[in-house]
Amino acid sequence: MTEALGPGRRDRRAWLRLRSSNFGLHRLLLAQGGSFLGDGLVLAAFPLIAVHVSRTPAAVAGVGLAATLPQLLVALPAGLATDRAERRTTMARAAMLAAVALATLAVLLDSVPVGLAVLDLVTFVVGSAQVLIAATGSALLPQVVGSDGLERANAWLFSMQHAVGSLGGPPLAGVLVAVGLVAPMWTAAGCYALAAVVLASSGTAFHGSDAKRASSLRADVVEGLKLVVGHRQLRAFMATTAIANVASEGVLVVLVLYAVAPGPLELSGVGYGLLLSCFAVGGITGAAATKRLRRVGRGKLLAGSVLAIAVGLAGPGMLVDPYSAGLALAIAGFGVGCYNVTTVSFRQRVVPAAILGRATAAYRLVALGAVPIGAVLGGVSAKLLGLRGSFLAAGALTLLCLAGIAVVPEGALRSAES
Repeated sequence: MTEALGPGRRDRRAWLRLRSSNFGLHRLLLAQGGSFLGDGLVLAAFPLIAVHVSRTPAAVAGVGLAATLPQLLVALPAGLATDRAERRTTMARAAMLAAVALATLAVLLDSVPVGLAVLDLVTFVVGSAQVLIAATGSALLPQVVGSDGLERANAWLFSMQHAVGSLGGPPLAGVLVAVGLVAPMWTAAGCYALAAVVLASSGTAFHGSDAKRASSLRADVVEGLKLVVGHRQLRAFMATTAIANVASEGVLVVLVLYAVAPGPLELSGVGYGLLLSCFAVGGITGAAATKRLRRVGRGKLLAGSVLAIAVGLAGPGMLVDPYSAGLALAIAGFGVGCYNVTTVSFRQRVVPAAILGRATAAYRLVALGAVPIGAVLGGVSAKLLGLRGSFLAAGALTLLCLAGIAVVPEGALRSAES
């Protein structure tokens, strides 16, 4: 709700300002920021801890598997919990679960030898909490800001995720690991605990569906799946996101071989980190620019975003200096930022609040479940086509997304929202 400043004038910042007695966007941003930083710390620190426990490839692979499994195993139950329970409380409890798991691991690392099984278990628990936080936060946002503020609010969230999770978390984890293995664990636990406290500091309730209704758990899960699969635009967005994720992951898994010496770009480890940060900077810029770029029409904006991603992913295959490669990744990140803000805001508008958690979980199950496929295909294409050939193939694969975007012109989007 906005406040009138005079004839024809409205306060553009009122979407962010809320009374202290209410749970508003400022608190949701603070809570999400804490969880994003915790995510970034965990993402970088857990493989380093795995190498400390065992220097075998299986150790690192096991941690990676434990981190990705929750998206496949927990996504649908997380969506169900999001819709059946009070959302702010659910999100707070998930954040506290992650904090307790990380604090427990820190205590164990500081007192007794920790095996891979314990590390993998904690990784799975924290990953499960992250899935629940993501599902609940996405369903909670439209209830907090309303339909008109979705693009701006999502731009804030995606920019924060890139800035805090991608640019801030991994470097900070590297610094903290130099102090001691438990340092990033305690810091990440504190980040999640902060998120939990902020979420629990208001009595405002945000409910989804009626938790006491007679429908079965299975029926509720199927309801979310049917809605996404049966909705023409959501189905198209889900498919195009999955394809783009396959292509992006295919590039990321082999980029280190291309970038770090003796690869063609001849970068050091620090240079490689800076190269990856270009993607995050592009994502922040794209998310921030989406509101203004929407004036050209969302269909055209999405098509342009796909083209930017395709060019950016193919770029390293045509460029041999690190500056041009960094620019290419920034272009890809820009496209991802625009695409995510546009599609997520649309999904939050067209899906009823009562089922948004389950619909989001079903959508993310397919879209993010494609990431492991991309990792496998990236390795295979690099072996068959060479590194440069695999980048070009990823760009060409991304262009397939244009077929899905063709069925979502601005008129169709407006009709679905109405």
